Amino acid sequence: MRCGLAVVGLWLFLLPDATGIIIRDDRPDSDYVVADSDYPALVDLIERGDCIATLVHESYLLTVAHCAAEVNVGKMLQVNGVAYTVAEVILHPRWNRRRDDYDIALVRLAEPVKGVTPLPIYRGPEETGSLITLVGRGDSGTGVRGERGASNDGKLRKCTNVVSQVNDHFIEIFFERPGEEGITALEGVGAAGDSGCPAFIEVDGVAHIAGLNSWGDGPRGVRVGQYGAYDYQTRVTHYLEWLDSVVDFPDPPAVRTALSIMDLSPVFPALGSLEGISLTFTTAIGKSYTVEQSPGLVSWRVRQSGIQGTGSPVRIILPAEPESWRARFWRVREE
Repeated sequence: MRCGLAVVGLWLFLLPDATGIIIRDDRPDSDYVVADSDYPALVDLIERGDCIATLVHESYLLTVAHCAAEVNVGKMLQVNGVAYTVAEVILHPRWNRRRDDYDIALVRLAEPVKGVTPLPIYRGPEETGSLITLVGRGDSGTGVRGERGASNDGKLRKCTNVVSQVNDHFIEIFFERPGEEGITALEGVGAAGDSGCPAFIEVDGVAHIAGLNSWGDGPRGVRVGQYGAYDYQTRVTHYLEWLDSVVDFPDPPAVRTALSIMDLSPVFPALGSLEGISLTFTTAIGKSYTVEQSPGLVSWRVRQSGIQGTGSPVRIILPAEPESWRARFWRVREE
């Protein structure tokens, strides 16, 4: 347990390490479990279920400093099943074990990683209000008991949440209870087990690392991981200058789009007013798709996600909105 510091706008009482995935009690655990193969860039840093790092360059992993400080040069790490040697551990120069800010670090590998695409870091505007996705392998339980009732089975899980606020060092999320306004379908927060796990914000269909799970907290009477608790991610955008001084980051991967839209047409009821937009596109079995629209090919807004491919053309009807035809560009991409 580390000592707390007063940070404007954030709750700070007790600051236990965090990052396992705690889930809603009204959703099956299977909804949250994901395959390791879906995230080959994630690396177990200390041991399975204890700290995670993410490949952000062919030779560098990104994680939190309080995890990286426990890693020795010469340690062997498994990246997508292949062993690589740690050549250097680079802690942020202002990190201090007795404090929680500047909780960020890089781990340099002796050999470049082959066959795994590094994940890009987030360089966008303020994160407040953005949907984020956390992926971790730590203790898992539900928001009823939180971290106290959690256990670790070694499985990788992902959850979603919405950024409630930020400061110079942290992104804050809040664990809503089922039925409360603002809860996401896969609502969750971190717990003990995998500090350093990535918190993604999607940019043009590509997941970017916006945060690194660092610690959790709750107001009086609420324990870590319970409904009403807070979870804090190291805010990557605050450290871009330092990160760029160490690593020459690759460009983010190109957006994957499907160019086989077969039909886009209005749907009119009997009275003649626009009711919806009919969209038909080809799909592949086992793939999942998102439909987005844009007014000018710059910013894209998700209209529907999680559309499962069948191997045949799929037709969906999206409710009409005032801006539906003004946003003239539409695209379908694989998730």
